[in-house]
Formats: sequence, C-alpha cells, structure tokens
Amino acid sequence: MGYIFTAIVLSAVFYSIYKIITTGKMPSNNYTPFDDITEGKKPNDD
Repeated sequence: MGYIFTAIVLSAVFYSIYKIITTGKMPSNNYTPFDDITEGKKPNDD
C-alpha cells in the first residue's frame, strides 16, 4: 500500500515538473490567501 501512495505522489510531482518545463512558465503566484489573512480582509470585502 505504501508503494502505491509513493508512486501516486511521485507521478504528481513529475507531472507538475513536466508541465512547467513544457509551458515555459511558472504558475501565477500573485494572490495567496495569506495576503488576505495578514491584511485582515474578510471573504465579502472587495
């Protein structure tokens, strides 16, 4: 069972690396929920 879980995690990591290499860019990191937490924003604030 441990081997199956390890294989799934490794395949997800390698797939992500493959997608990053083939698209040539990293995913957008402009917004993180941490920004709203530190600024004290609530979900209904805009």
